[in-house]
Amino acid sequence: MIRRLQVSDPRFARLRASIRTEPRARVGVFVVIAGVLTAIALLIAPPATVTYSVGAVADRAIRAPRSVSFISESLTEAERNKAEAAVPKQFTTDATIIANASTRIASATSAIGRIRADAAEARDQKITALTRVPEVALTPAIATDIVDMTQPEWDQVAAGLEGPLRTLYAQGIRAEQLDAVRADALKSLPAGWTDRQKRAGTEILKQNLNVNMKVDQLSTSLAQQDARNGVTPVQVQVTAGEVVVRDGDVVTTLQVEKLRALGLANEGNDWRGAIGLLIWAGLIAGVLALFLERYAPEAWLEDRKMILVILSLVALTAAGRSLAPGHTIAVYFAPFAAIAMMLTVLVGGRTALATQIAGALHVGIMSSQVELVAYVLVPALLGMAALRRATTAREFAIGAVAVAAGAVGVILSFVLVNRAADPLGIAQLLSGALVSGFGSGLLAFAGMAILGHVFGISTVFELRELGDPNHPLLRQLLLRTPGTYHHSLLVGNLAERAAEVIGADPLVARVGAYYHDIGKMRNPTAFIENQTGQNPHDELDPLVSAGIVAAHIKDGLALADRYRLPERIREMIPGHHGTSVVRYFFQIAQQRGQAPDERSFRYPGPRPHSKEAGIVMLADGTEASVRSLSEKNPESIRGMVDRIIDERVADGQLDECDLTFRDVERIKDAFCELLLGVYHERIPYPEDRITRIKPAASG
Repeated sequence: MIRRLQVSDPRFARLRASIRTEPRARVGVFVVIAGVLTAIALLIAPPATVTYSVGAVADRAIRAPRSVSFISESLTEAERNKAEAAVPKQFTTDATIIANASTRIASATSAIGRIRADAAEARDQKITALTRVPEVALTPAIATDIVDMTQPEWDQVAAGLEGPLRTLYAQGIRAEQLDAVRADALKSLPAGWTDRQKRAGTEILKQNLNVNMKVDQLSTSLAQQDARNGVTPVQVQVTAGEVVVRDGDVVTTLQVEKLRALGLANEGNDWRGAIGLLIWAGLIAGVLALFLERYAPEAWLEDRKMILVILSLVALTAAGRSLAPGHTIAVYFAPFAAIAMMLTVLVGGRTALATQIAGALHVGIMSSQVELVAYVLVPALLGMAALRRATTAREFAIGAVAVAAGAVGVILSFVLVNRAADPLGIAQLLSGALVSGFGSGLLAFAGMAILGHVFGISTVFELRELGDPNHPLLRQLLLRTPGTYHHSLLVGNLAERAAEVIGADPLVARVGAYYHDIGKMRNPTAFIENQTGQNPHDELDPLVSAGIVAAHIKDGLALADRYRLPERIREMIPGHHGTSVVRYFFQIAQQRGQAPDERSFRYPGPRPHSKEAGIVMLADGTEASVRSLSEKNPESIRGMVDRIIDERVADGQLDECDLTFRDVERIKDAFCELLLGVYHERIPYPEDRITRIKPAASG
């Protein structure tokens, strides 16, 4: 059904073509697919043991699976509240209060003095007038005392109230102290005063005493905040095997914190967090896409490799989500570095590095631990560096040791920096690092073989198997077309050496050269290197002969499909001729006066796309041409190499691969060096001369 849709639906075909050719469309598809899949992995709830909340009744006992140390927010907050409550309130004194009180007392005594001095009024009238003085509220009893005072007594009262007033205000009067200070007003008056002087003076003082110290809210808040900030966070240690929650307990805040630290608490949906993770997944997918497009085009343009990259990123993210909630011990046993090591071999180092960084960032946002980001990333980088070309199983073993060493180094670094003092917990982490390291090497080796086969990506081991002379297809090539087999070996040597000098893959070039002419097995005698007698083309029309020769491309592709040759090797079969002209038969047709159409004499193509395919094309033409030389000396070999390669370049056969002019010059030098070694002049050995000794005469 899907296959029919791909073929028949033009919209689907246009979409697929757009994704392949339009950079923006390809980036968009990658971001959508990678972002959605990683977002799903990020949002899936981790396997938590319980969903207890504060106040819930535990239905079973829970023991700590590992040791952990964490900062308790609840205990720390309780200590902060205690420190804040212990801070005394900060007060500020209002100087205007005492000034206003002094002014009011002066006004009151002045008014009282005028009433006392009024000779026109009787005693009762003066008492009544004093009770109406606005500056102070006097009772009839106090007013009577003031009227009955002698002038010296009143003068002492009027002049002597300022001192006690300032004495009472000097210590500061707070709201809660006001009643007590008024009660003590009598004690502040001079001891030598008469009773009626003290009664009158006390009443006037009391009415002019007020609060002059108020709470300074800003200073108090700052002092309280300083006290809170000065509290040392309360660290709680949970030991492996400790009972965190007992069956039937009413769960407390501290117990919930312990469950979180152990990764055993699932607190339900967090929509704000979910939106944040969605944004994060899209952001990381976008950055990864832009990096791969610019810095890893060799992988970016291959759909299978990009699918493998997306699946690897999702696998890293899912592993982090399932193992790293709350920073559990299990995450240290996970072989995270296997992803980077495997991608290094199958896709490329830059792609592997970018994917591993993206996965480490996902693990970091899920665990909120810098340590885990380093644990996922640093050992993987060491494993990638140790693999190099990954040509032997020994390199994977070395990579596993490098990953284990890196993991141990990360753990020890953070243990020493954080001053952890839990020997059992440290031992668990170190054992996890060793398991992670060696597991990464083993998993990377297995993943390379399995996923390389599933995604059709050729591996070093597969190429070595194809390069084995005992491979069934090569054995057939040797037995059925020995001349082609010998030619393929020489082309393989040339291609391998050229690939080495320009930085291409020598193994791909050599193995591709071995199989580039396998199509000749269908009709061996049609090719001169396999002919031992009459040439069948002598009796054929040149166009028919050209078609027979060009048919080895189609026949070779059929064999490649039957034996499931990797795409990189399969490319060499049509690519070693590209769309070049079958020159020999084209010239024969011209010599016979046929005016041939050049397009009818061209190979079907396509032209080579990879550097290795381009090298094999040049090596194939060069080897055959040099072998045909009657005299093989440095000048003739160099001249033939230059001519053949320059013809291919001028014909545009290398326009679609990444070979540069500098690469082409280096390839020429490599070919000449190797061909001179193959066809070097030999010392002519004289024939053996046997001195015959005459037989002795018989006696």
